[in-house]
Amino acid sequence: MAATTEPTVDANAAQSAIKKKKAKKAVADNTKYQGVQDVMPITLKSSHAKGRHAVASKDLEAGTLVAVEKAAAAIVRNQSFISMCHRCFGPVPTKTQTRNKTDASGKAIEGQKETVSVPAHSCGTCKMAAYCSEACMKQHSAEHGVQCAALAKCNAIATTHNVPLENLRAVLALIGRRAVQGDSADKKPEFAGSAAASQQTPYGCVLDLNANRHYLDRSSIKQLQTALREVVALVPESARVSLSEAVELACIFSTNHHQAAVNGQQLMGVYPFSALYFHHSCTPNCVFVGEAGGSIYVRTLSDVPADTALTVSYADLFQPREQRRRELLLTRHFWCKCRRCSQPLSQSIDRLMDGIQCTKCRHGVMIFEETKEVEDINELMTDISALDQEIQGKFAECESCQTKLEVTRLVEILKEAILSYSTAHQTMQRGDFDGARLQLEAFIDSFEGKRVLSPYNAYLINAYVALIRVCTQLNDVGRAIRYNSIVVERMLGPSDETSMPIPKHYPRLAEYQMSLGDMCLKQVKKNAGNRTPAGRSVVRRYLKEGRAALEAAYKSRVVIFGAESPRAIEAKRLLDSVKKEQDEFARATGDKKKPKKPKQEQATQPATSAPAVSASATSA
Repeated sequence: MAATTEPTVDANAAQSAIKKKKAKKAVADNTKYQGVQDVMPITLKSSHAKGRHAVASKDLEAGTLVAVEKAAAAIVRNQSFISMCHRCFGPVPTKTQTRNKTDASGKAIEGQKETVSVPAHSCGTCKMAAYCSEACMKQHSAEHGVQCAALAKCNAIATTHNVPLENLRAVLALIGRRAVQGDSADKKPEFAGSAAASQQTPYGCVLDLNANRHYLDRSSIKQLQTALREVVALVPESARVSLSEAVELACIFSTNHHQAAVNGQQLMGVYPFSALYFHHSCTPNCVFVGEAGGSIYVRTLSDVPADTALTVSYADLFQPREQRRRELLLTRHFWCKCRRCSQPLSQSIDRLMDGIQCTKCRHGVMIFEETKEVEDINELMTDISALDQEIQGKFAECESCQTKLEVTRLVEILKEAILSYSTAHQTMQRGDFDGARLQLEAFIDSFEGKRVLSPYNAYLINAYVALIRVCTQLNDVGRAIRYNSIVVERMLGPSDETSMPIPKHYPRLAEYQMSLGDMCLKQVKKNAGNRTPAGRSVVRRYLKEGRAALEAAYKSRVVIFGAESPRAIEAKRLLDSVKKEQDEFARATGDKKKPKKPKQEQATQPATSAPAVSASATSA
């Protein structure tokens, strides 16, 4: 159920795309990439229905490595620009430098100096590339030499023509690779079983990817063309590509790139093999993991039977179905028809992600089964507002009491919630953490406490996530732990559901479990000297909660990143630490595990129910 209308694309371009799509395509040939089958437990297949795709060649356990690929071309994200080497993507050492202080217009203030940290190794000409060492800078000189003059002007060009800077930098990175390596489309990639042994995917493989240029509206194409015309003119003539080729490269990158985190820094790269063979699913059985050197690993998140398609997710899974579908449509240019998105909403966990509770019974959520299914996305891209038009005059029905309510009214409620949440989020972004906490807790009280939104509504989860950050900044660790516990519990979904909103081993969930365990451990150490009954009870609770969170985080990190990865080792270290604290606490207090009662004795105990906790109490 969307609260906004997205921009549309040019109708003529979309109609042209329809004609192209109607032409029957040949089944893709996998010969170029089949070498991966010699080093990984996967089989490459092609069909008219699925296109190229990879399947498990045998039964695979969770955590199995199924692919390693080094980007054909990659760029450091803007926020990591001076922290990450532009060649090997390792950390960049810094040095201090004294310079003239400048005013808001950039003019030097006479007599005023400031000391700043700058990369120890960087290009002095364009000032747009930082390196970890002189050796890396030298090895990158051929590629960077092609880009240097254009990079120096990129910021100004991007600002003038309202084009994302990263898009222009990505095109230059691809042109640099082409200049050094050539553009042969026949060169086969060399596959290996580790990032250290893997070779960079040849530039020619980039040309196997779909550009989906015809989905861009005319004004966006015109802006991109104008900007790239200026960029390409600054590339040395020997390495220059035509404007049409440059636009094609920009579209390929925009549609097919993947983001990767390495040592806490961000990069964006084109990984042709992975983009071609690991398709999207909202119930993925694999995950992309960023590795050193700009490589990505593809690892299984769950046990995968032989001959099962291997899939990843290109969207945040803990968000409403229609929001996921629109995001994928506008960024990846396909309408998701995976099993989760095709399941009737009334039978899916998705009904809770943007769930609005019934105004009458205040128990069930209102269900509106989408009637707009997309057979040809070119038609939908012509007018994406058709999704919004579909709700006019329609009614949603409560899953519990069958009360009906106009869908437009549900959209109004959702808009009200979004506005309230956005106001609180903006307050947090300004650094007013006291004000943000009051607004976020008021949001939760209004929309969860009064049973307006489902407890699993994505905006409520986002509010609790924001409160973790806010309370941490305010040094209110106890409350941050409480909100973190709620996030972990809600992300796992209701216990009576047959499916989870996310996989059991999911990177985002594992990070919240890690932060929960870490905070609990810190609270244990802080309260270690409190030997009062109340103090012991607090420590005992934090030990139990922290250990459970870290055990789950460690298991997930082993699956996601591998047992020998730094992240798994970090989780194991914290888990061992909380176990040690638990043993020391048990010795100091005489705590011992209570023996289990015999089954007959247990059966004679009266049944008791857990005390009810109101939603407003949960948000306190």
